[in-house]
Amino acid sequence: MRKVHALTTAAAVAAVMGAGFIYSQDDAGAAGTLSGADIAEIQQLYARYNQGLDFKDKELFLSAFAADAVYTTGGGEVYEGTAGLTEWVTPLLDNTGGGAVTHNNTSILITPTADGARGRGYWMLMNVAEREPVPIFSGYYTDTFVKTADGWRIKTRGSVRGWPQDSQ
Repeated sequence: MRKVHALTTAAAVAAVMGAGFIYSQDDAGAAGTLSGADIAEIQQLYARYNQGLDFKDKELFLSAFAADAVYTTGGGEVYEGTAGLTEWVTPLLDNTGGGAVTHNNTSILITPTADGARGRGYWMLMNVAEREPVPIFSGYYTDTFVKTADGWRIKTRGSVRGWPQDSQ
């Protein structure tokens, strides 16, 4: 009796493992897969973007983007490629007026796609020049990511001011 139980258990485990393997192969073909390392590297792109702006580090900022990236600002302006992103960010980094600001992201959601990944995360721009930080703007990003020879990069970024219910 124990032998039959052991064989039945082994067969059930093998069936579940086989079904899981087949399911994961079907899923990989349709939407791709992301490892934990991929997700961590993509999350670092949000930090490169933010800290590049906050610490006025153009190279760090640009390192978050693919060479042919397209960025649509919260005001609706569109900048394409490294040259376009440089055109957009240079005046921001050269601006010495105003108070200190920080860019903060939360609730970052990353989803695999057939050709890379997409992401969405909330952002808030804070004036931190005073003892009590003051929100300036907030909204969310809609991103697509592509894996390049240099690692994951932002392929497209849309910045939306306000919250999702505000844009409907």
